[in-house]
Amino acid sequence: MAMKKNHNQKHEGAGGKTPTKGDFKRESKKALGKGAKYVLVAIGVAAMLLSVTAMACSGILSQFQSSGEDYTLTGGVAATVNGVNITEDTITKQIMSTRSSMGYGSDQGWADYLASSGMTPESYRENVINQYARQYLVTEAIKEYDITVTQDDLDKAWEDFVANYDSEDAALETLTNVGYTKDTYLQSMESSLAQQKLRDKVAPEQDPTDDEIIEYVNDNIDTYNDARRSSHILIKVASDADDATKEEARQKAQEVLDKINNGEISFEDAAKEYSEDSSASDGGDVGWDKMTSFVTEYQDALSALSKDQVSGIVESSYGFHIIKCTDYFHVDGEVTSIDQIPEDLRTSLSDNIKSTNANNDYNTWLNDYVDAADIQINPMPSDVPYNVDMSGTTSSTDEGSAQ
Repeated sequence: MAMKKNHNQKHEGAGGKTPTKGDFKRESKKALGKGAKYVLVAIGVAAMLLSVTAMACSGILSQFQSSGEDYTLTGGVAATVNGVNITEDTITKQIMSTRSSMGYGSDQGWADYLASSGMTPESYRENVINQYARQYLVTEAIKEYDITVTQDDLDKAWEDFVANYDSEDAALETLTNVGYTKDTYLQSMESSLAQQKLRDKVAPEQDPTDDEIIEYVNDNIDTYNDARRSSHILIKVASDADDATKEEARQKAQEVLDKINNGEISFEDAAKEYSEDSSASDGGDVGWDKMTSFVTEYQDALSALSKDQVSGIVESSYGFHIIKCTDYFHVDGEVTSIDQIPEDLRTSLSDNIKSTNANNDYNTWLNDYVDAADIQINPMPSDVPYNVDMSGTTSSTDEGSAQ
């Protein structure tokens, strides 16, 4: 089956795109802002799932919390999901909270935003109701499929989270800055882990066939052709270091390169002994350039190398690199045999295909599960505070009208 591209996940680090996965990890540890963003992404859906689960226990979805309300609530029931009420006030608070966070305080700004998005107050409300209904049905499916999250699962989730930081204290500081504690974070993650276990149960990953991998590569041949795998040795130096410090680092890199070129040491052993990157323990291996993203200087140098060729000294914002191209993938026309694809690249592609297929299977399952539910949406009251006059709205969002 034809697959969509989802192969390269780009990470932004110091000086632009990162040269290695290890450097990305260190950059994320340094930047509290990035760490906070990571937390918010990780717990966003999980928090909603937790909230909906709590609501469902009372048999009514009406517990969205908001503060500083300066609008009037209407009461009533917005919708029912398999007989469980979603209150109108829950939907109103959710929409008004979102509207406020987006900066659309004025009615005109809100109306312009809705118009530019091809929505009306009624359709926006329906979308929010469907989100609540869908998440509630996920919690019902978790119970139906007898999904449980163990303490070991939570312990591992916490270990994985802390691993993104220099210490547990740094991780806790990030949580504090986004209004979470360890306990509330793990509460959210418990729901997220339950949902992941549900996904694994109803749409387990399956290894693709060789034909699927070949088809995927051919569908994306312009992306993957001429892919290079590389290892590198990094002698670190700050981008704002003085000339003397930079020259000292450059000379150190040159000494290492001379030893490699003279046959005194293998590239892999030199990486383990001299490289200051986290990839050193793997002999400097940083994988395929089409599966990750490198700084421009690194990518330009790598693109000029043939398999087993070693570069000269390459300077980037991270310091000085010595790069070795360890593998190369190229075909004229199309792939006709799985043996044309290097084994480790084949493994990476297989992982992507498995993930994509499982995700598609889960979405199909969930859509069918939701379609089978009894969801009844009641008409929108005319006096809800997000109901605005749409006449005279602009065709695109006017940033200046958001107040």
